[in-house]
Amino acid sequence: MLTRRAMLAAAAMAPVAAQASGAAPVPPTLEELLREPSVHDAAISPDGEQLAILRTQVKDGRKNAFVTLSRMADLSAQPAAAVIGEQTVSHVEWANNERLLIWITFHKDDKGQPYGLWFYDTFVPIPVKRVVSVDLKGQDPVVMFTGSRSVLRRGFDASRVVDYLKDDPRRVLMQAWNDSRGAYGLFQVDVYTGAAELVEQGVAATDFWLTQGGVPMLRMDSNSRGTIGWVYGRAPGEKDWKLIRKSRFNEVKKLPDFDVVGPTPDAGVFLVCQRMEGRDTSVIRTFDLANLKFGDIVAERPDRDFDTAFVDENLRLVGSAYWDDRLNYQFADPALAPHFRAVNAALKNTCNVELYDIDLAHRRMLLRATGPQEPGAFQLYDREKRSLEYVGHCKPWLTPERLAKTEALQVRTRDGAQITAYLTTPINAGKGALPMVVMPHGGPEIRNYLDYDTTVQALAARGWLVLQPNFRGSGGYGRAFAELGKRQWADRMQEDVEDAVAQVVASGRADPRRLAIFGASYGGYSALMGAVRRPDLYKAVVSVAGDADLIESLAFSRREDGIDSPTYAYWRASMGDPKADEALLVRASPARRAAEIQAPVLLIHGQADTIVDPRQSKLMAKALQAAGKTCELVELKGEGHRNWSDETWRTVLQTTTDFIAKYV
Repeated sequence: MLTRRAMLAAAAMAPVAAQASGAAPVPPTLEELLREPSVHDAAISPDGEQLAILRTQVKDGRKNAFVTLSRMADLSAQPAAAVIGEQTVSHVEWANNERLLIWITFHKDDKGQPYGLWFYDTFVPIPVKRVVSVDLKGQDPVVMFTGSRSVLRRGFDASRVVDYLKDDPRRVLMQAWNDSRGAYGLFQVDVYTGAAELVEQGVAATDFWLTQGGVPMLRMDSNSRGTIGWVYGRAPGEKDWKLIRKSRFNEVKKLPDFDVVGPTPDAGVFLVCQRMEGRDTSVIRTFDLANLKFGDIVAERPDRDFDTAFVDENLRLVGSAYWDDRLNYQFADPALAPHFRAVNAALKNTCNVELYDIDLAHRRMLLRATGPQEPGAFQLYDREKRSLEYVGHCKPWLTPERLAKTEALQVRTRDGAQITAYLTTPINAGKGALPMVVMPHGGPEIRNYLDYDTTVQALAARGWLVLQPNFRGSGGYGRAFAELGKRQWADRMQEDVEDAVAQVVASGRADPRRLAIFGASYGGYSALMGAVRRPDLYKAVVSVAGDADLIESLAFSRREDGIDSPTYAYWRASMGDPKADEALLVRASPARRAAEIQAPVLLIHGQADTIVDPRQSKLMAKALQAAGKTCELVELKGEGHRNWSDETWRTVLQTTTDFIAKYV
């Protein structure tokens, strides 16, 4: 166990050792960036007396996953261990003070045969996800749903815990596929025996439930594409579900006008993140299922959107989260704020310190820190002792000196506005101008932060600057800032990207002769449109799952979601109306202006993408080829818009960096 004091001492000696050897730090390889973490997760027991850490160790080419279980009273003692073996693990959580739940993914059965399904003549591998309960010694393993043959036989994923049932330490509430009903069901599952009992049945469209004290009170349904959500509510004592909201899912799978972020101690009252009429930024406020009315605002800021809330096991609000350049909280208990500031100061205000777990007494907090030079580390903070201890680095081989630094820039745009951009500088960079990759984000209504980003580090490891502008139209800065991007996909949003590039080039840090642009989803569109607008600027263009023809994109949404759907209404407002704004949409479609592009273009798209039609990249490739331009199209078999496999990520990053390297 490495204490904060020991860590600082080690850090103080590190430069001496580096100077003595005369060796410069080496940037990480792609394999190192994508390697499985050695620490996956950690959790504090409800009474704050036990700490569990989920780890993976690789020795002699063999992977071994295990959990260490330590007593808080003596963290230096040899911990108990639950050995899992070569299976893939994801996280841990305490069911009560004496049983720990471990999430395990199995790719093959006992005979070594892969799990999956035959689809016509093609076998599709599908991993099996399960939850196993162990005792304080890491022994007496029990698989949840033991005895429920239909669930374990038919349900590839039986790993979703909906409620830990604080008042019933023997059971948890879990969601699993009920094959007899063709829909998800809610089950009470005994954490000592694994036995399950069905308590609530969903319908075919049901995704998940939200509960209060073990009682299902909110139900989320969605369409097959996952683009539209229906929120149903049922107040205490009611039997029938009633529709509360129908809305589109945004780019991070949230309902922007009704994102439920947690329960409260009051029966039937939940916390909702909402952007109210008459307010520029989203707030956290209460919503009462009994009268279907909003109540008090519990967190608000005039300049930033709130994102989520952290609620303890007693359903008490601890803090509401928002982003400046880094993660910040508005605490329900003001006494927590000085502790949070002290932890940030101990980390030299360079990381995003996330409230990760807390005991019922709020005495001990588990924190997770990430940052541009920190891929993830868990710390344990004791409020009474005011002590901070490191308990696990996720990727200890990625030391800070091997990772590129990121800084925030304030960019003055051509029309006098100001936006924020983030510039990452590769390690061992000299004083001269460097090649640069411009990386507009997706969405478009999301944003970048000062945080760890594998893609950014992969680009910087090749010796390139990486520029990430938060152009107008980005999320996080309030309604007005986001709406400045409406019907501006080819204009103001692109101008902001160009202005950020111009500022870095003017500073002498970026070589204007060696610029590339790369993005995914909306960022992929922005990369293509950037090459249309400024054919003189970029030497290489990479679009991953990007829109290329906005008229066709709108037709796809209209066809898949319906002309009266909130999703189609949103994209019509964002891109433009296909009838009233036809000329604008033609001008804003890179596939219709392919002849203007000079730089070589790489297109990457998942063949099973249901968010951005894979036909978009095919249209772009066809248009570029017809215009005699250099173009490569890489299709990812079986992959969708997001949640790619590790192997797919490796392919995308390797292909992208190799392509850019040929031209810049």
